Amino acid sequence: MAIANQAMILLLPIYALELSGSVAFAALVMGLRAFGVLLFDVPAGLLVGRFGDKWVLFGGLSTLAISMLFLAAATEEWVVALCVIPLGAAHAAWFGGWTSYITDSCSPDERGRATAGLAGVQRFGAFAGPLAGGVIAQSFGYPITFLIGAIVAATAALLSFLFTDNIHPATPTDTSHIKTISRILTSNKKTFFTAGFVALAFQLMRSIRQLLIPLFGVSVGLDAATIGFIYALSAAVDMSLFYPVGIIMDRWGRKATGIPSILFFVLGLILLPFADSFYSLLVVGLILGLANGLSVGLVMIIGMDLSPVGERGQFLGVWRLISDVGWVSGPLLAGILVDVISLAAASFFVAGIGFLGGAVFLFLVPETLHIARERPPPPP
Repeated sequence: MAIANQAMILLLPIYALELSGSVAFAALVMGLRAFGVLLFDVPAGLLVGRFGDKWVLFGGLSTLAISMLFLAAATEEWVVALCVIPLGAAHAAWFGGWTSYITDSCSPDERGRATAGLAGVQRFGAFAGPLAGGVIAQSFGYPITFLIGAIVAATAALLSFLFTDNIHPATPTDTSHIKTISRILTSNKKTFFTAGFVALAFQLMRSIRQLLIPLFGVSVGLDAATIGFIYALSAAVDMSLFYPVGIIMDRWGRKATGIPSILFFVLGLILLPFADSFYSLLVVGLILGLANGLSVGLVMIIGMDLSPVGERGQFLGVWRLISDVGWVSGPLLAGILVDVISLAAASFFVAGIGFLGGAVFLFLVPETLHIARERPPPPP
């Protein structure tokens, strides 16, 4: 999943830019992918509760493979735009399955390492996917690259089908999904306004980073393989931090890495518009990779810590919905600002939101590790 999905994150905006010649369309494509995630977050949480983790994981990976097959055959802009929506939905289904599994299987003092371990696999995909994708696209073209990605995703689906245990999380006696979601929203208003805003800010900075690094690379005259190399080195820094960060979060709390992460995100986004060569873009990419590595799994760990026993799948679906607004608003906001002002304006604006999110995280959100320790333990 990670290799195929992370390759798409690099290649989609570049392919959309080459196909249309429009930076705004490239931003729209990434925004539509994020919209697919947003659209399926809550349904994924409900499906986990009804069918269990295995079938949600398998369905998400199969959808990813099928979407890439259609993308390989697409030659029109509107077809590409339609194909990226199920790509996002597939990611939401996969994410819903594994977060539910870890939440019910691990104690609060293990979640940091468990989530970081799986996120480390994703970081490896973020290293290998863009690097391989960039080289293959440069050598053989985008359709062949998308076809190979479909084969990789189909392999992941097969492995999930063969080896995943089908865990059904504990669910409340009230089977009305609408009532459950409404109750979760009502009883956790303060949490969603504070911690939810922090999650949104993190996701906004992450999505804008994934979009702006390729676009700034194109603007300074770099090709897809070179941009993929920069992205891969950034991912290598990101990937190298996953387990130490997990240990720190389990021992000293989620803020111990979250606050430094926000500071490096803000610094990188401020410096990004000043990158005018391969080396300067590489330095900024490494700073943003460090920022992302320090917050490995943080958004979902906070959601796990705050999720109530018996309604975890549904709560995590709503939590993902709130945090993924950042994925939708990031690329779409970038597209608007690029069209009206400039790429630099998009980077500076998101840096400001990140700084505000850091202030809320520091002063208004309690340490969620302490909250999780006081909750009842997960069912056996």
